[in-house]
Amino acid sequence: MAYPTFPTLGIAPYGPVTIGSSKEAKAAVLTATFGDRYSQRTGDGINPLTRDFGYRSIPLAADQIRQLEDFLVSRKGYLPFLFQVPFEPAPRQFICDSWTTDYGDPLRSTLMAMFKENFDP
Repeated sequence: MAYPTFPTLGIAPYGPVTIGSSKEAKAAVLTATFGDRYSQRTGDGINPLTRDFGYRSIPLAADQIRQLEDFLVSRKGYLPFLFQVPFEPAPRQFICDSWTTDYGDPLRSTLMAMFKENFDP
């Protein structure tokens, strides 16, 4: 199934990403510990490594922020979308169930969101 791509607003290939964005990797590991400090480890599940992305936009005009918010609203927090994380060669699949818009400047706003890696087929 083809999923929609998070809007880049014409700022290719990553879109309006700025300083403050971050990538977090989490490994799910099962460990069995035995005597004499011996242990065995294995990955938990078929996707034991998740790489989430803390998205932060550059300051954007109201209509551009609305485009990003409308896209996230359309995905309803559980429908996957594609996004290319900066410095990665290809887009990955994410969901986003929370985001915040900072209206600190009357002319420019910033969108912050947590993109959670998703593995739906």
